Amino acid sequence: MKLKSVLLASAAVLFAGSAVAADLTNPFYLPGKGQMTSDTKAQYFRNDGEYNFSASEELAYGLTDNLAIVGTINNYFDRNGEFNNSHNFDYEIGAKYNMEHGRIKAQVAASYYTYDPKSWFGNDYEPEVRGQNDRWQKYINGEVKLGADMCDGLVPYASYKFSGQIDSADREFNQSAFLGVHKYAGKWAADGGIRYDFETDGKNANGVYAEAGADYYPMDKLAVGAYGDYGIGGEGTDDYTIGLRAKVLF
Repeated sequence: MKLKSVLLASAAVLFAGSAVAADLTNPFYLPGKGQMTSDTKAQYFRNDGEYNFSASEELAYGLTDNLAIVGTINNYFDRNGEFNNSHNFDYEIGAKYNMEHGRIKAQVAASYYTYDPKSWFGNDYEPEVRGQNDRWQKYINGEVKLGADMCDGLVPYASYKFSGQIDSADREFNQSAFLGVHKYAGKWAADGGIRYDFETDGKNANGVYAEAGADYYPMDKLAVGAYGDYGIGGEGTDDYTIGLRAKVLF
């Protein structure tokens, strides 16, 4: 009887552990208080007929269970001779905050984004051609998400985000809206939807993209997967992104 009791207790612990495993790729996921996540990505993309490759690292730290600070460093590698070298970094620092009311979920985010164009373009940099100045480029970014927990790991959601240039006479302002659904099933997760981008950078331009992603959980605190998008309308038609990611909870 004692052995039976031990086996039943062990099974209960294992079941409880799997039931509360974190859905790291959920669009509303934030690390809990005192926890940290690392989200490493590598992506290959086509934009305006040019092909390029980038890699990024995002770290998020939970100040509370609903508030996290987030920092990202990204590097664009030089494949087309456009940049000065293959060390072309940009940086972003900000915060995300979650709110819930019953099954309704909401998240707001704000961040500061910057890069040094002289480092990217070197002696060939012509700010008057690119509509920029020769100082660090600075942006304020924001995002709002709204979704619903439909149970069984299903979360339909929508988001709106913007990126506004500051400290520049010709202020670039980009907007993006997304409508999609996320599904989590313990060992795997999937996400997909439609994104609409609207840009004002000297001229107005828009594009429509189909997005999709899938992740596998080899263990509770690790998700590995692939993602991508494809331009199906507007200025970004036939542009695409293909990426790989690994997200870890510490």
